[in-house]
Amino acid sequence: MAFKNLQTEEMLQVSATWTDPHSPARAAILGNPDLSAKLSRIDEIHSILGAAAQPSKNPRLDEISAEETRIDVRHDAIIRGAFGFLTSTAELLGDEIGADLIQLRDILVPDGLPSLQKTYRAQAGQAQQLADRLTPALKMRTNAIFIGQGPAQKSLTAYLEEWIFLGKQLGEREDEKGRLLAEQSELATGSALVKARNRWIRVVNAFVADAELAELAPATEALVFGPLRDAEKKADARARSAPAAKVPEKA
Repeated sequence: MAFKNLQTEEMLQVSATWTDPHSPARAAILGNPDLSAKLSRIDEIHSILGAAAQPSKNPRLDEISAEETRIDVRHDAIIRGAFGFLTSTAELLGDEIGADLIQLRDILVPDGLPSLQKTYRAQAGQAQQLADRLTPALKMRTNAIFIGQGPAQKSLTAYLEEWIFLGKQLGEREDEKGRLLAEQSELATGSALVKARNRWIRVVNAFVADAELAELAPATEALVFGPLRDAEKKADARARSAPAAKVPEKA
């Protein structure tokens, strides 16, 4: 007898009789200290195996994409606005003041407007680079530049700090997306299902061993392990007949 011959659906059906709170088998398990000690492990692996058997796209991935799009709109607006503001103001002022503004623009946005075409992760790195460049001395210059009028007026520094914050948000979303895609890839390749099946087998083997040591009454043994024995018997028979079915007929 080998649990590995069980199909995943059979494993789940068997362990469902132990995890169902209304199942007579679970009531019998709870009534036996030797068996109930393993119940939390059984509940856990049943849940894990069920999830691994039904891989699907995580809806959070769509949420992240929508969030990144929203963040990127404002992120790009700040870059485009800061670059354009400093460029236009420099042209209006001309002379040394204008040249200073162009120099400041090139420090703040060294890649120019092509920065808008970078990937989200690259934009996150770009924002971190800006944070590193924004020294106290440079902040003194950006603090003195105001954009807008009245209550809406802000310093250039405020916009730069918003740019940095948005870049950090893009980086965090990319990290989260990377983790979720890795998990999804693992599910797609079936490795998560294999791991879950192997763990289910280990847990159930330990559960059966504890039951043998407990010397259950025949009625209790049949109630708790009857479905497992039946599924096991059918799975072993199926495994024995499989090789014979693959033998080609002689001419």
